[in-house]
Amino acid sequence: MSLLNLKKSKPLAKPALRSVDAFIDDAILYAQGKHDSISAVPDNANSQISELDNRVVPLRKPKQAKGMRHATFTLTPECIDKLTVLSDETGSSRSALIRQWIQESYKRR
Repeated sequence: MSLLNLKKSKPLAKPALRSVDAFIDDAILYAQGKHDSISAVPDNANSQISELDNRVVPLRKPKQAKGMRHATFTLTPECIDKLTVLSDETGSSRSALIRQWIQESYKRR
């Protein structure tokens, strides 16, 4: 046996690409004990698939405020301590205090 025999061979056929919905439908059928894929389901079973679609509730993410992005910057330990004290006194988060300071500085220019 040579090292060429250990070489990984290419797959004979590429797997068929499927949509996310088809994958989810196959997973639902598999969970119900029906191991056939949707592509193997006859056309008269489309009503069963549509019933499955009606029971699935799409998840919706809460809308985020527009324009909010993470920022990375460097502060001295003294600035961090002062910002923490201000945050504790006002009840606002440190990032909210920084945004407020930026707005006020921008208005004054």
